[in-house]
Amino acid sequence: MLDVSIANSQMSNTIKEGVAILVVSCDAYKDLWHPFFHCFFKYWPDCPYPVFLGSNFVSYQDDRVKAVLVGRDVDYSSNLFKMLENIEHEYIILWIEDRILSKPVDTSRIQNLVNLAKNQNVGYLRLIALWPFAVPRDKLQEFGEISKGHKYRISITVALWKKSVLLKLLRPGETAWDLERQGSKRSNDFDEKFFSLSFSIIDSPPFSDQHLIMKGKLVRNTTDFLRREKLGTELSLRQIQTFWSYLYYRAYSNFVNFATYLRWRWVSFRGAGFFDRR
Repeated sequence: MLDVSIANSQMSNTIKEGVAILVVSCDAYKDLWHPFFHCFFKYWPDCPYPVFLGSNFVSYQDDRVKAVLVGRDVDYSSNLFKMLENIEHEYIILWIEDRILSKPVDTSRIQNLVNLAKNQNVGYLRLIALWPFAVPRDKLQEFGEISKGHKYRISITVALWKKSVLLKLLRPGETAWDLERQGSKRSNDFDEKFFSLSFSIIDSPPFSDQHLIMKGKLVRNTTDFLRREKLGTELSLRQIQTFWSYLYYRAYSNFVNFATYLRWRWVSFRGAGFFDRR
């Protein structure tokens, strides 16, 4: 007969060494929760990790989603610190509620990436196709290291974190944008490695997502996606991004992507490495 205390201890260790998903949100953004989780479980029905939703006082009514309630809104970093303290797992896939899945997820691919990263002393691994990218020596390798000193070595988006690293990066009073800028500087003092996806898989990232909200407004090109998902009325109270704002956003994105492509080709020609160190 198995000793219950030993079984509980083994279970506790498994949890602590494992991976959990934390969707960071707040009550003011609860209108995004149904579209988010509708698409999350549609495109990743066999997700092997427990899913937590961080918010203030309101929970999402779904047995597959565990609530982490932090109470009164303080600031982004303080709220996130409280959320993380309530999750036992050693690794966290941090997710933002306005980036929703748009294509099916290959679970074995995600698990393989997570295990590879953990074996390489990961502090952070970005899991969606966002700049900056890496250019590993092996073109089949899906991620590579972000050099110390890079301006955006971390970003608050969909990424795997070693929880202890993220906790050490947080500072009370900082916004998400402060955390990206100042946290990237602080990360230079860490021994853990910070990774991003390889530019070679920009069109087939582990998670394909639709960015819903920009500066509180619905991104203009998401309306067709929401209608296809039969979610057209879910965010009807949100203002839609203006045409000129969307045009600027698209023009800037295209410029950055083109510049990134040119740099990637240059670095690929000269030899592997991180393509943009500043």
